[in-house]
Amino acid sequence: MNKLRLIMQLTCSALAVVASAADFDITVADRAIVQRCVTSNEARNIAVGMPGGFNFTFDPVRCRLDTIWFGGFLDYRGEATGRGGGTLQILGVKQLVGTEELPLRIGDAEREPKTIQFEGYRKEPATGIPTFLFRVDGVAIEQRVLSFGSDQVTIELHFPDDNHPYCYYRMDPVAVTAVEVSEKLRIGDRGVIQIPPGENWAQIRLRLKPSQDKFVRQKPTTNGQLLYALHCMSCHTLDGKKKIGPSFADLWTKERIVMRDGRSETVVADEHYIRESILQPQAAIVQGYENANRMVDIRKTLNDEQVDALVKFLMEKKP
Repeated sequence: MNKLRLIMQLTCSALAVVASAADFDITVADRAIVQRCVTSNEARNIAVGMPGGFNFTFDPVRCRLDTIWFGGFLDYRGEATGRGGGTLQILGVKQLVGTEELPLRIGDAEREPKTIQFEGYRKEPATGIPTFLFRVDGVAIEQRVLSFGSDQVTIELHFPDDNHPYCYYRMDPVAVTAVEVSEKLRIGDRGVIQIPPGENWAQIRLRLKPSQDKFVRQKPTTNGQLLYALHCMSCHTLDGKKKIGPSFADLWTKERIVMRDGRSETVVADEHYIRESILQPQAAIVQGYENANRMVDIRKTLNDEQVDALVKFLMEKKP
């Protein structure tokens, strides 16, 4: 009888573990989640879960993008059970990004850094998206990691100091299917990306090799401010500062001269113009940006409801 009771207790315990497995999942909604944790046998990393199912870990020791995966975020069981401090399991499929162990080099692409100093991170107030702050051989660097679709990763680097020397970002181009960089950067031998002296902003866009496992995105967000942060903020500011594309701050303050079908045309920003610029970015190119990097086809990433939310967010910025 006691033996039967023990078997029943063990069976019930096993069922309870299975039934409560989802209770340990860290779920990402409309704000990014930043979690210090161990996801392998190595030291603690910083895991970031982004709305839409894009996740990554950042290595604060080497100050590098470490692991990418798409799908769910983390299973917190390793921290929440037993004595805690255990390894957390990722809830997705890892993909390679080709980043070298020490990717950023200062002054000489072949010389490994002498000092790497991690200085923490700051969060974008509305979305929770983190920007990592660190120094490599004394040069201050700020880094964000974004994704505009499955199998796509964008690494943004900001150099606050205007007098930094040549910087280099080393990666293995064979590990990915395509590499694109912002206007003033150059891709050299063996995938070494050159960042010229004094260049304050650099963007590296990677198309990853597709995973063998099918990835289905979570329910898409329709938060317009978050959509702007995820898909637009890299190239278009809200405060008038210049990046790859024109600032949205100018939408309501003056007419815009655009090139349409090879001819100059003056337009006034309205809902039709904003929607066209999102869905057909090459239809009317703002004067001065004819040679800028082509905007990605956002229709492959956003659905109609999300486009409506993004248009509404930009329209609400009208004084």
